[in-house]
Formats: sequence, structure tokens, C-alpha cells
Amino acid sequence: MSILESFKIALSSIWNHKIRSILTMLGIIIGVAAVIIIVSIGEGAKKQMTEDMFNTDENVIELFYEPFPSEDGSEMMWYEPELTGADLEALQEVPGIKSVIGTNNGWGMMVNNDKQSDMQITGVGPDYFTAGKLEIVDGRPLNIRDVDSMNRVVMIDTVARKKLFKETEQVIGEIVEIDDNPYKIVGVYESSTPEMYRGEDGESLMPRSLIAMMFGQSEIQQISVIAQDPETLAETGFMAAEKLTEIKKLEDGMYKTYDMGDWQEEYEQYLTIITLFISSIAGISLLVGGIGVMNIMLVSVTERTREIGLRKALGATRRKILLQFLIESVTLTSLGGLIGIGLAVLATVIVAQVSPIPATVSPFIVLIGFGFSAFIGIIFGILPANKASKLSPIDALRYE
Repeated sequence: MSILESFKIALSSIWNHKIRSILTMLGIIIGVAAVIIIVSIGEGAKKQMTEDMFNTDENVIELFYEPFPSEDGSEMMWYEPELTGADLEALQEVPGIKSVIGTNNGWGMMVNNDKQSDMQITGVGPDYFTAGKLEIVDGRPLNIRDVDSMNRVVMIDTVARKKLFKETEQVIGEIVEIDDNPYKIVGVYESSTPEMYRGEDGESLMPRSLIAMMFGQSEIQQISVIAQDPETLAETGFMAAEKLTEIKKLEDGMYKTYDMGDWQEEYEQYLTIITLFISSIAGISLLVGGIGVMNIMLVSVTERTREIGLRKALGATRRKILLQFLIESVTLTSLGGLIGIGLAVLATVIVAQVSPIPATVSPFIVLIGFGFSAFIGIIFGILPANKASKLSPIDALRYE
């Protein structure tokens, strides 16, 4: 008997016992579908959250100050060096640096007539617009004159515009109040902050020199550099930190780099571990399904004892009997795997349509799911197939 004939017999056996076969495949169907859905949603969530959290330029390197520990190990008071625009210009001369960004932050209540919004205000300079990927919807960006002269100007994002102004209302040139002081709106921009991390009242940008005066803080609190080449990111970051330490003539500490790429890698590894853990739990249903397949194949061997005896009496070898029942077992689990894959694809499409997660089923996961379901058929079909192949032709023919 050829493999093709064994396959036809397997399909015929499954079709003749439709209800029993479906119930047997149920564990495999649920297991394969659950694993593929979880992995697909996990990968989609990882991609979406990674884009949301690390949506800035891939070559951004954050610089931060770290004081040296005291010799006796005791805690000591320390202050971060005060950074200026001249420091940014000096860093711009470091080989491999595309641009340097300096910012500071504050919070304020923005009021327009009877409407108000409590929002985060980021202090920026012209470098923020040349280096960043900010979409300006209306008006103009802040410029060097705004920073040097501490002009009372502000840019608001589209969320703040919607909250403070009517849709048809012109906002460029309008005066709003922030903490009871007047400021002129010069631009509207689309915020690059992911929606899930963005305040419901919106955001705004102001000259960093103005923020420093308003809140009594340093003009530059955060500093980052953008490298020209991602291949030399670490080297460029080290040179920038070393240069800034040299500029500030530091003796009690030094500047270091924190590469967002490292953080992103750790974050992705964390999400992968969670996805694998949940998938392994869902995979238990595959094990249960495999046990169900083994049980039903043992029943099938018992039901077909006379058939096996007759085939052996007609010359069928032990190897052919073993192969036939293995093929039946693999066919049963493979069909379950295919149905599970179909359900997983359908569920993933629905999730992608009704949620912000870009869940997609990768061909690799599909192959893994199908291959694993077939593997389950082999593993849990060996015992029943071996039992069938060892039956004595005489005893099998006498079986009632």
C-alpha cells in the first residue's frame, strides 16, 4: 500500500467518524489557534509600542551627568552643571554628530476666554525643529530670535487647538494666557508624542530661555545628540559625552550616554519573554489535544482489529501497518492544525480592525503551527500505531 492510499484511507476514516474526529481535533485546533493569535498580537503590540516609545530619530543619544561617588561611600550633595547654547554649538563640532538638541520643561494653565487647558510646556530652540521630525500644521516654528529675545510666543499642538479654539477659528496671532501672562500663538504642530502617553489637554512649545525665566530653572535641562551614522552611534555618543565633560571642566563627575537603542532592545526582549510565556501556557492545550489523539487512535486500533488481521494475512508487513496508523494520526492533527490556523488568521484580522494593535500572522508562525501539529500526530500516534503493527494475524482474525 502506497503512502497516497494510506492517506486516502485516513481521510475516509476521519469522514466516517466526523463527530468523533472533530472532538478529537478540538484540542489541536484550540492550541494552534491560541498560540498563533497570542504570538501575532504580541508581535503587533511589541511593534506598536516600540514605535510609540521610540518614535524619535533612530540615531538619538541622550547625554546625562553622573557624579563620582565619595571616597568614604557617604552620600553627598551635587548639582548638575548648567548648560548653555554655547555648549550645544561646541558639541556640534564633534565628528559624527548631525545635530544637538537642548530642552527644558514646565507645566502651566493655558487660558483662552472661558476655555482652559493644563498642559506640559517644552522649552526648545531652533535646533529642535531642524533635528526633530515635527510636522507644523499652521504658522511657523520658533526661531533663534525668539530664544535670544525671550519672546512671549508659544506653539500649541492640534489637541490643544481643538480644546481651546473652535474648528473654524483662526489661531495664529491669537493671544492666550499662561499663568496669568499673555503669549502669542505663532504655530500649530502635530505632536510626536504617542497618544497613549499624551495628556488629554495637549502640549505646547515655547522658547527655552522663556521657560527658564518663568520657572526659575536652567535653560537647558536635557541634552541629546543625533548621530550621522547609526553604525558609529556608540562611538559618537562617547565622544560627545567626553567633549561635554571637557567643556564644563568637571572634576566631581562626568557626562555619559544612554543609547535608546539599548533600551529598545531590552524592552523588546521583555515583551518577547512575556509572549513566549503566555504562548507556552496556551501550548498546554496542544499537549491535551495530543493525548486525545492518542486515545482515539487506540480506540480505532481496537475497532479495526479484524481489519488489521486480514491485512496481515494478505501479506501486509508490520512496517506498512505502522505507517498507515501514523499517517492517520498525522492527518488528524494536521487537519486540526489547518483549522486552527484559519481561525487564528480570522481572529487576528478582527483584532487588527477593532484595536490599534497592528496584529498580523507571519508565514513563519503559520509554518511553525502546522509543523508542530503534525509533530504532535507523530509523537502521540506512535503508541497506537505500534500496538496495531504488533497484533498477531490469527488473534486479530479471532477478535470479536
